[in-house]
This record gives sequence, structure tokens and C-alpha cells, in this order.
Amino acid sequence: MVKTLIMAGGIGERLWPVSSEKRPKQFHHFGSAKTMIEETIERMEKLTGELLIITTREQFPLIQYYTPLFKGDNVIFEPAGRNTAPAIALGSTRFEDDDIMVIVPSDHIIRDEETFLRTMKTAIEYAGKHEALVTIGITPTSPNTGYGYIERGDCLNEREEVFAVRKFHEKPDYETAQQYFQSGKFYWNSGMFVWKKKVFDSELSKHLPELYEAMLELKKNPSRIEEIYEKVPRISIDYGLMEKSSNVATVPANFYWNDIGSWDAVYELLHKDGNGNAVIGKFSTHDVKNCLLVNYTQTRVGISSIEGYIVVMSGEGTLVCRRGESQTIKEIIKQQGG
Repeated sequence: MVKTLIMAGGIGERLWPVSSEKRPKQFHHFGSAKTMIEETIERMEKLTGELLIITTREQFPLIQYYTPLFKGDNVIFEPAGRNTAPAIALGSTRFEDDDIMVIVPSDHIIRDEETFLRTMKTAIEYAGKHEALVTIGITPTSPNTGYGYIERGDCLNEREEVFAVRKFHEKPDYETAQQYFQSGKFYWNSGMFVWKKKVFDSELSKHLPELYEAMLELKKNPSRIEEIYEKVPRISIDYGLMEKSSNVATVPANFYWNDIGSWDAVYELLHKDGNGNAVIGKFSTHDVKNCLLVNYTQTRVGISSIEGYIVVMSGEGTLVCRRGESQTIKEIIKQQGG
């Protein structure tokens, strides 16, 4: 059986002050009438027979509010944040050995749904016939420095839709990103995966044995989940498994994809007015160009004579920074103690 695991436990701190622990980014909407988690569920319902969501107990009321028809029995609670490898491993305990796992984040914007579904079906078909970990690689549209990259190797199927992964690369500097972009052999790492449960278990036992053993122990003693989970390593699926495995394939994708990983990404997504401004909320402007202006308060904000800035206001606080520098928000959050 093909089943989907939706990752929905993150906070999205790089979208502060809109995304917060009270309402993380997957429960917001950007350029759409529906929240990102609603759109994710609707997409995946067209692809797989059963959907599971892994999240935290703190976020469960938000899931109930925004997706009231989603079955509570299909929500898995992560006792503590341990990054993506433990979260996926915990989710995998709800799959049978021969099931195909489709893992997707809940907080990405995807357009051209027809192409998305076709790409995912290719990955599912390949994973069903081969003992491989399959990842979705997004064909770059620019030399972006904000994403990790997948370098492809040899073609693995007759239709030239699946390639071996030669290497995973960290976020590059601009010059390196240009080289990746021009080569045509590099893809953005989307964080979407497809594999058979038993293949995942096999690779996990080789490369993250401590986590694998913890999941075996959890199956025997589910009541000890908090105690067991507290001891698992805090590590991402990329570092812990994908970069170590010699058995990884990628399916290149050409649909629109935006992980909304920063306010710069939101600016790229939204419609711009004649002055290049993307505006949400109440603003009065004079001589303002190429800015992202977001106001989730009821107070009108006046802005004059700026270009290339990001201004975001909510009940949580106010952010002002230059476009292109919104990744530095993590440093601001550290100063606030989170």
C-alpha cells in the first residue's frame, strides 16, 4: 500500500513574527485562500490511499481547527523535536514492511499540480520496483544559495526520468550556485522522499543504528515513547541517512516549488504592483519600490522613500530588514531567547 507521511511539527522561525509557536507557518496562507497544510492534504489525497500527519501535541488543536475532517487516529505525536530523521523513523512505525512511504513537508508551496502528481507517481513506481531511497530534485530556476543541492549521476530508467544521486551538496556560495545552475546536473533538495518501508529500515540499521534500535524498542514498549524518544540522536534525514547511503535515486521535477524558507521566498511568491512591491495588509506608501510589506495588525502603517526592504508586522512583533538578508532573522530570535 502507498501511504503518505506529512511532516507538520516545525515552527518556521525564519518567518517570524508571523510564524510562531502559537501558529507555525504551515497554518498560514501565502497567496492562497487555504493554509499550506490544507493544500498539502488535498494534493496528497489525490495520490495515496492513506495519509498520516506527524506533529506535536501542542499543534494538534491547530490541525483540528484547520483540517477538521482529518482523522485524529492518523495523527502521530512526536514527544520532542529531534529533527527530521527521528520524526520520519517514528512515522515509519505506522507502516508495514511492504508499504511504500511518501514523505512530504506540510509547509511548501507547489503549483502545477498535474506535473507534481506525475512526478510523484514516477518516484512511487521506481521505489516499488527497486531497493532504493528516492528523493525529489527540483530543477533550479536560478543560482539560489538558500538550498542544498543534489548532483545527479547515471540515468536509471529507459524514459530518463530517474537518476542515481552522485552526491549531496551543502548550500553553496553564489559563484558555486551559478556553476550548479549552468551545468544542468544539479537540483534543489526538496525534502520529499519515496521508499519502501523495509528499504528504509535496512538503510536506517546501517547508518543510524541507534535510532533503528530505538524504533524496535518503541514497537515493543509503546508506553515508553517519551523515555525512548528522548535518547534518540538529534539529526536530519539528509545528514543521517541520505548523504551516507549508496543507494539513492532522484526524480527531477519541473513543477513550481517554494519552501517558504524566508521572507525573501515569500516576496518571490506574491504578486507585485507596478512599483515592484508585494503588499499584504494596511499600508500607505510614498516612493516605495521593490519591497515586501506585510501587516497582520489592524493599524495602518505609513512608509516613505525606501527601496528593497522587508517590513513585517504582527501581534508578535515587527521585522525590518533589507531584501536578501532575511535569513539573519535567526540571530534576532536568539537575542530574544527564542
